[in-house]
Amino acid sequence: MRFTPEKMRFEMNTTVNEKTKTNAFVESALIDTFSKILSVNVNTGEFEVFKNDGLLAEDVLKDAPDIYSYMKMLISNEIIYPEYATTCRRFTNPEYVRKSVFGGEKRIVQSYRRRTAKGDKWVTLTVITGNDCTPENPYVLFTWREADSDSITLLDTLPTISSLYDKLIRINLSNNTYEPVIVDADEQERLSGGVINMYEWWAGYSKDGNIANEDMGEFGTLTRTGSLQKRFAEDPTPVSFRYRRKQGDEFRWVQLEIAPSVEYSEDNQIMLLSLKDVHDEYTEQIRSREELIDNMSRDALTDLFNRLKFNRDLEALAKSEGPLFTCLYIDVNGLHELNNLLGHQKGDDMLSCIAETLKKHFPDENIYRIGGDEFVVTSTQLSGHSMGHIIENVRRELLKDNYEISIGIASGVCDKKAEKIVAAAELEMRNDKAAYYMRHGDRRKKRQMNEELEQMLVKKHDSERFLDIIAHQFSGVYLVDLATNISRQIYLPEFFSKLLEETDDCFGDAVQLYVERFVKPEYRDRFEPILDYDKLDEMLIRDGIVQFTFQKTDGIWMNARILEVDREKNAKPETIWIFAEEQHR
Repeated sequence: MRFTPEKMRFEMNTTVNEKTKTNAFVESALIDTFSKILSVNVNTGEFEVFKNDGLLAEDVLKDAPDIYSYMKMLISNEIIYPEYATTCRRFTNPEYVRKSVFGGEKRIVQSYRRRTAKGDKWVTLTVITGNDCTPENPYVLFTWREADSDSITLLDTLPTISSLYDKLIRINLSNNTYEPVIVDADEQERLSGGVINMYEWWAGYSKDGNIANEDMGEFGTLTRTGSLQKRFAEDPTPVSFRYRRKQGDEFRWVQLEIAPSVEYSEDNQIMLLSLKDVHDEYTEQIRSREELIDNMSRDALTDLFNRLKFNRDLEALAKSEGPLFTCLYIDVNGLHELNNLLGHQKGDDMLSCIAETLKKHFPDENIYRIGGDEFVVTSTQLSGHSMGHIIENVRRELLKDNYEISIGIASGVCDKKAEKIVAAAELEMRNDKAAYYMRHGDRRKKRQMNEELEQMLVKKHDSERFLDIIAHQFSGVYLVDLATNISRQIYLPEFFSKLLEETDDCFGDAVQLYVERFVKPEYRDRFEPILDYDKLDEMLIRDGIVQFTFQKTDGIWMNARILEVDREKNAKPETIWIFAEEQHR
C-alpha cells in the first residue's frame, strides 16, 4: 500500500496516540508542521506532492523526474550550500535510501542550510518509514520543515567541530549503518557509493590499502561490529586508538574514537565516530620519547650505551633463536690510581680515549660502558678469534697514549646462555688483569704518570693538591730558586730535612751531602753539572729539562728530573727537582 494523504494522516496520528479523541486536530497540526511533504517510491524514485508551500515552496520540484534527481538539483544549483552538500549526497543514492528504509530505519534525519525566497534558512529533512514498508510496498514520506532551535545551534557549531575533526560519523551498531556528519567531498563519494553496512565499508576501506600494514590487526579487531556491540554492552565508555591512514601518497597517524551518543541505549546503539589527524604532534612525541629513551640508555661521558641498555639487549638476545654470541669484556688498568694522583679529569680523558678507540674498530651499537672502568663489546657476527685479533690492535693503539687494558673473550651459541657467556668473558678479563699487576706492579704505574705530573707542576697546576695527594709517591720534590739557592719543599723526606738543617737550609749544600752519603761513588759525577747553577741554567735554556739516573748505596735506582718553572727577567729561574725510584732494566 503506498502512502496516501489518508494513510499519512493515520501514520502520524497513531504515532502520537492511537486512542486520542482529537484525531482531526492532531492530523492538521502535524501536517502543518511541514512546509513540504512528498510520498516517494524508493524503488523508482517517483514521488507525489502532498504539500509544497510556505517557506520551502519552489519551482525546481516540478522539473525533477524523481526524488534522487531532485536532491541532485538542489546540490548542483547550490540551493543547498556547498559546505553542507556532502552530507546530503546520500539522498541522491537510491541504494543507500533503499537499504536504510528496508533495513528498518524508521527515521532518517538530515539538517542543512539552504537558500529560500526569504533568505538563507536552516531546514530539516526527515524520511519517515511506515511499519509496512517493504520492497513490495516501497513508499515513504520525504518531509521538510524549518529546523528547530536545537538543530540550528548544533549545525552552527559544525564549522568549529570541523576544525577539530577530519571526520565525524553517526553509526548505529544495532543495525550496522552509518550517517556522515562531517566528511570531506572525497570521503562523501565513498560513503555514498552504495555501501551502508558499516563493517563492509571498514573492510573495503582497509582492503583498498588505506591502512598501514602494521596497524591492520588492531584496526580489524576494533572495527568488527560484533566486537564493538559486545564491548559497549559491557562498558559504554569511549574506545580510542591511533593508526596510520593513507592520505595522498603517505600514511599519516590519525586518532580514531568511537563514543556512545546521547541517543545510545542497549537496543539502539547509536555511536559517534570521530577521526582526527594527529600525525605531526604524535611523530614529535615519538621522536621525543625515543630521544629520552636513548638518553637514558647512554653514558654521559663517552656517549656509549650504558648498563641499562646492555641488560635490555642481553635479555632480548636470550630470547632469540640461538645465534652465535661473542662477548668482549674490558677493564681499564690504573684508572683508580690515575683519578687519585692526577684528578678525575685525567681519568675522564683516559675513558674517553678508550671509548673513541673502540668506536674506530667496532660498531657503536655493540659497545657499552657498564661500569666506571668496565666496557663490553658484543657481536653476533664475529667469532672469539676475530674479536681477539681486533682488540689486540686496540691495545697497541692505546699503548701509544700510555693506557693499558685487561680483556676477556667468550663465545658460544646464545639461546638462554647469554649471561653465562658474559660471565665467562668477565672471568677471563679478571685473570688477565691479575697477570698484568704481577708483571708490572705499582712502580710501572708511577712511572707512566711522571711526565704528566711534571707538566702539571711546570704549569703550576694545583700545587697544594700535589702536596696533599701526589708528592708522597716520590722520594722527594722541591721547588728551588737558583738565584738564592733556597728551596720551597713540596715534599720533603725526613732524611733530607736533616741535611738542610746541617747546611743552614742551603739546598745545593744539602744535595752535596746527599751525594756523599747516599749515592754510589761511580754515579756522583752526574751531580756535578746540576750543582753548578750556571751550567744548570744553560742546560735548561738549551734542553728544557735535565734528567739522569743513579744508584744509591742501598742498591735502589733513582731517577732525577729538573725542570724550569718560572724565570724572571735577567734572573736565574725557579726550578722543580723531582727524585723518584726507577726500575732498572
